[in-house]
Amino acid sequence: MTLEVLISDKDLQQIKESILKNHGLDLSYFKPAFLVRRIHVRMKMLNMKSSLEYANFLNSQPNEISSLYDSLSINVTKFFRDKQVWLFFMQKVIPNLLKVVKPADTIRIWSCGCASGEEPYSLAIMFNEALKNTDHKFKILATDINLNSLKEARTGVYTNDNLKNLDVRLITKYFKKIENDKYQIIEKIKNLISFNLGDITTFPVTYIDVIFCRNLLIYYGKDAQDLIFKKFYTVLKQNRFLVLGMDETLWGHKLQNSFIPISARDRIYQKKLPPATVSDVITVQ
Repeated sequence: MTLEVLISDKDLQQIKESILKNHGLDLSYFKPAFLVRRIHVRMKMLNMKSSLEYANFLNSQPNEISSLYDSLSINVTKFFRDKQVWLFFMQKVIPNLLKVVKPADTIRIWSCGCASGEEPYSLAIMFNEALKNTDHKFKILATDINLNSLKEARTGVYTNDNLKNLDVRLITKYFKKIENDKYQIIEKIKNLISFNLGDITTFPVTYIDVIFCRNLLIYYGKDAQDLIFKKFYTVLKQNRFLVLGMDETLWGHKLQNSFIPISARDRIYQKKLPPATVSDVITVQ
């Protein structure tokens, strides 16, 4: 039996309406195939054979709405995922960012779809290392739609396996060992991050210097991606930076010409400048 048979269009629409009514999350932004897969996982866990049965169950059981809502957050993440991206950003982007940010201004970074916290903590470690000999300060806003993942992120406890991408020096400096196989991020780094429950399309945010949105847009339809890119362009300050996942791109989207690829390979972009200040765009040697 295929997923298309299990989840009818009518029942999928009913499920979308239930989530919108009870959680305010518009599932129409997500790719239908992705939604079907996540619903199918919930159906299998509940031993349900038809989408109508699940749609009716969803309407009568508020707790299931929360469970489905949480399942839409994909928690495949790690510290410094795709190391070359982080290395390029630290060596090429941050020095140029510091040229346009006044020391009195706090650098504001948004980690979209932060899952269990590895990305925002990686950002905090990277910026703390990069700014340690400067007067610059930074803050990180981290958002996700999965409340359980956010609870894990706020706790900041990870195993040896979670930390395998980190140098021993960074583990020693930024983590404290709490058990044989568990380490907790230090309070100094925790305090630099604000974890918030929110969807990327609706969460209110302004005046951002850096956006990391990696491996999240692949679950959204093209129209929704266009809306998200428009939001990114609106909330980013001039000259500022957007980092996407390795399987994501601005190419083919309405705002593709509103960002300049600083490193197309690493999916790092800069908000396009007015012609008079185009000389401020990073030129990679």
